[in-house]
Amino acid sequence: MSNENKEKDKLKRRIAGLEKTLQIVTGYSGRIEKNLRQLFEVVSDTMPVPMMISLKTGAILFFNGNAQKIFGYSEKEFRKIAASLLYENPDDRGIFLKTLEDKGEVRDFAVNLKKADGSVFPASLFSRQIVFEGQNCLLTVIHDLSELKQEEEKRLMLERQLRQTQKMEAIGTMAGGIAHDFNNILTVIFGKLELASMMLPGESKVVRYIADALAAARRAKAMTKQILAFCRKTEYARKPFHISTVVAEAYKMIASLTPSDIEVRLGIKAESAIILCDPTQIHQVMMNLCSNAHHALRDRGGVIEILLEEVRAGSQEKIMIPALKSGDYVRLTVRDNGPGIEKNIVDRVFDPFFTTKPSGEGTGMGLSIVRGILQAHGGAVSVDSEPGKGAAFHCWFPLVAQTEDLTESVMPQDTVERHRKNSVRG
Repeated sequence: MSNENKEKDKLKRRIAGLEKTLQIVTGYSGRIEKNLRQLFEVVSDTMPVPMMISLKTGAILFFNGNAQKIFGYSEKEFRKIAASLLYENPDDRGIFLKTLEDKGEVRDFAVNLKKADGSVFPASLFSRQIVFEGQNCLLTVIHDLSELKQEEEKRLMLERQLRQTQKMEAIGTMAGGIAHDFNNILTVIFGKLELASMMLPGESKVVRYIADALAAARRAKAMTKQILAFCRKTEYARKPFHISTVVAEAYKMIASLTPSDIEVRLGIKAESAIILCDPTQIHQVMMNLCSNAHHALRDRGGVIEILLEEVRAGSQEKIMIPALKSGDYVRLTVRDNGPGIEKNIVDRVFDPFFTTKPSGEGTGMGLSIVRGILQAHGGAVSVDSEPGKGAAFHCWFPLVAQTEDLTESVMPQDTVERHRKNSVRG
């Protein structure tokens, strides 16, 4: 065999050896890559936060189970959509990419993301550039801030309610002291006017002047009584009553006094519910709330709905209304479809002497008295309103029992009529 043939055989053997070595290395590398990919998928699915890998073009190459869960897309849908569709504002992704390009990474990028059903949630994004499947990609971790935002809103609400409670207690203490002192002065005024009236002949013109002064003093006394009710300085005798009977009676009076362009609807879903109450005060609550609803609708007409239902207050309601204890309640709701209440004043509607009505049309005490009455009954009052969507006032009375056997005379008619005339329009 020639030397040339020997060299060819030697070269062939080397090539065969290299091919066999390449096959071994390639197979080993493939197994490593496969094992690493499986390990990566297991780790990413174990992570308690959503994670995804995408190209700068927006194509999504990988996502873990939490990402699929939070966005609500199926696996097939997720692979077809572009990353920009996950943003409430698609332009935010451009800002995100610019930040990544400038800083090399993104940390705590605040943005609103959008789910498959169109709902939006606040999130914070963390991202870095990586090589994935031979391509330059973005590894993005998503931190859902929905719960943190809700907790922050609850905290702010509780702070506002605490300030409101402290303010109302301070005003109540001051108003109660003034009302008591004013009552003492009124007692002297009543006594002197009545004595003067008795000493004058009946035909004297002065008697008429004194009668006018006595009438004004009575109105002042009624106002001090309402102030005392607001700050809970007056104790009322409360007895078990079917609140549905009280509400139905007040409804008849309210409907008869309401103009024809305003419809008053009554819905009673708690006919057998019993609460401890003073019926006169329940009438006052309804008259004050319906008076405000009527004022909101007087230039446009509309509907006033009065709803009575049994509800249970749990932890969620207690967060929204701290004065409310957990338990069973009868909830009286007065709702109108008027212009609603502006957000910047809705927290002030229960403040005494606060009113949005023109001068001379309201005292600003109506809702304050409603709040005081509800507190005296161991309940609470809340308001739901948005501009253009009407207003709903919810009065929560603790439920005592349920029975069909209790019968009672709610209120003498002369008391009803007197209360109608004296109701406060706040």
